[in-house]
Amino acid sequence: MGHHSLSFEDLPQGGEKFEPARGAKLINALGAVGGLGLVGSLALFFTRTETFAYSWLFAVFFAFTIISGGVFWVMLHNASNSGWGVALRRLWEQLANLILPLFLLCLPLLLPAVQNPLYEWMQHHRQAIEHAHHQGGSVYDALHHMAESNPHLHVLTAKFGYLNISKAFSWYTRFFFYFAVLWFIASRLRQRSVRQDVDGDLTHTIKARQFSCTWLLFFALTITFAAIDWVQALDYAWFSTMWGVYIFAGCAWSSMAVSILLVTWLRSLGYLKKVVSEEHYHLMGKLLFAFTVFWAYIAFSQYFLIWYANITEETRFYLTRNTEGWRLVSIFIVVGHFIGPFLVLLSQSRKKKPSAMIGVCLWVLFMHVVDLYWMVIPERGPSLGLGVLAPGAWVGDVVAFAAVIGSLGFWFLRSLANYSLYPCRDPRLLESANVIN
Repeated sequence: MGHHSLSFEDLPQGGEKFEPARGAKLINALGAVGGLGLVGSLALFFTRTETFAYSWLFAVFFAFTIISGGVFWVMLHNASNSGWGVALRRLWEQLANLILPLFLLCLPLLLPAVQNPLYEWMQHHRQAIEHAHHQGGSVYDALHHMAESNPHLHVLTAKFGYLNISKAFSWYTRFFFYFAVLWFIASRLRQRSVRQDVDGDLTHTIKARQFSCTWLLFFALTITFAAIDWVQALDYAWFSTMWGVYIFAGCAWSSMAVSILLVTWLRSLGYLKKVVSEEHYHLMGKLLFAFTVFWAYIAFSQYFLIWYANITEETRFYLTRNTEGWRLVSIFIVVGHFIGPFLVLLSQSRKKKPSAMIGVCLWVLFMHVVDLYWMVIPERGPSLGLGVLAPGAWVGDVVAFAAVIGSLGFWFLRSLANYSLYPCRDPRLLESANVIN
């Protein structure tokens, strides 16, 4: 319910337009970091391609989870016909539409020089393709023949219908499909929202809700299979039926933290003062708390099922991450990803304080970085023969992370100037601005 203390007369006509000059310090800093990171990553690509591959995958997949979370919050808001989030919806729409520049940054993953260190199964498939080309027969037959001398490849023959680079719906096709689906969802929802800024037609709200209800399933499938193709397939023998949900929980959790930080930054510059209140912080804080618990539930369930089943192909994932220094990281994730945020976010008053939430959200993002690093990087050392921890390779990880996050952050903050910071003619804007939780 809203108490209607604010009216449309109290709000600027046409909404609030962001002026990049007012946020120039952060924008320029992100641009500089991104530029230096891109130069450094380009140098690493030509000099240390194998270690660069893991660094780049870690960085772009982190960005993918944040942007996918933005898509999710836009869709959930529209599908549930939520009123309180109208004042925040444009920020989620802008975040979701970073999917196109992210696609450009993900293009190196299509290069065989980057793929071969990451995905051992692709190397075997390319060998099978070459064998089939010279000896005749199908790629599957060639792979099956190779498995006679290497029994481990029987797993690849069993998974050939999905893990392949030669069939119609191959890894490459799915790569483009994932970005196409997310771009279509994000662009259509923002398009309707922006049109409503012009004509104020309620039809846009109704159609956005229908669209979101229809495409939520496609969103879920896209996130799940992208996570399988890009991260789970780093070890082609490993599998987890909960992997997609685990990744999704991190997407929603981290993107909500980004939303809170963004709103706080904009309010510090004088924007959103009238349409966003401490009640919005409370609501966003409760969602952050909810996904803290949800992530922990999924993470524990995945670990428990794999531990209980004790299947060799499954347990390898956790055995690798409980070896040497990675064991400390695993313990740290349990404490820092769940226990810490859970205890801090229990307080209602703390969730309403922007100053307190800044610290919480920065910690949430840090732990999300650690979590994704823990997913991707432990595969590098054993795969490349560099030892469990691959000493010194972390430099490339930092450079790649700076390149991706710096350039996307620069692009995103500049894009905020393209439209009003909130849907200025949405019929439920006053309900959102006057929300009481």
